[in-house]
Amino acid sequence: MLKFLGWEKTTFSEYKECCDIYGYNSESSPDFIQYMLDQGIELTFLSYIKKGKLLGSACLDNGWLVNDWKNPIKENREKIAPFIPEFSPLPPFDPSVRCIAPFKSKCLNPLSTNFINASFSLFSKRKIALSKSISEFSKKTVQTRERDIRRFCNDGGEFVDIKEIESSKLYDIFNELFFKRRNIGIGDRNICIDFFKRFKNSLFGQVLYYKNTPICIQFLISTQSKLGFFVDFCNIGYDMEIKKHSLGTIAMWNNIIKANNVANELNLPLYYSYGFMSGEYKQRWCNPATTGKIIMI
Repeated sequence: MLKFLGWEKTTFSEYKECCDIYGYNSESSPDFIQYMLDQGIELTFLSYIKKGKLLGSACLDNGWLVNDWKNPIKENREKIAPFIPEFSPLPPFDPSVRCIAPFKSKCLNPLSTNFINASFSLFSKRKIALSKSISEFSKKTVQTRERDIRRFCNDGGEFVDIKEIESSKLYDIFNELFFKRRNIGIGDRNICIDFFKRFKNSLFGQVLYYKNTPICIQFLISTQSKLGFFVDFCNIGYDMEIKKHSLGTIAMWNNIIKANNVANELNLPLYYSYGFMSGEYKQRWCNPATTGKIIMI
């Protein structure tokens, strides 16, 4: 059946080749998938091949596109591979190809236009939250956010790039601030530190310090491919006893500015995702984009 539809079982090698040729986002990143394989997660690979030409590939986990939020076994994966986004997988594909997808997904990325049996309307109501561009914010909003940052800095605040923080220290900072906000930790210390070390260059954003003490971290993951510069918001931790400054707002605005600057320098479109549309703040900061659902035929 797979062969009839143009698909073949292949390996990670063909998948990575497709990623290099056609592009990918964080959920489908070959670097993150290699990490999952190294952790002992069993994944399978299918490639779409016509007349000997590799036109697309998909990494599957339990029959689902890898890192799909609705995969029923995702909770087990999160314990082993923390911080890898799961909201909108984007398999690497030649954009001109149209074919039938022989796998499951309920969170297919809006950029994915290859699959005949994918619905982005009738059978899918799930939306991801993509940050507005700077030009979409009002002049008054921009001025207010810039004034907030100036006040914070003038009062002893500063921003430290997350890449400059040693991995074990980063764990301690993130874990403590996340606990102050959620009353739970971020996960196993050794697993998290190993992830921070391995993906140092994928960590994005700045940690807020106030009078030499870390007080807020908006933890972001970034991925770059020919399709764009992808930034994914994973979670945030902050000291909730500090009321003088709006820490979450300051962190969000500062990181949006940084992400836009990097995308402009790379000359790539920016896709800055806050996960699914939920919460009042996302209505103000983001534009909704409908994800797709694969309809099995």
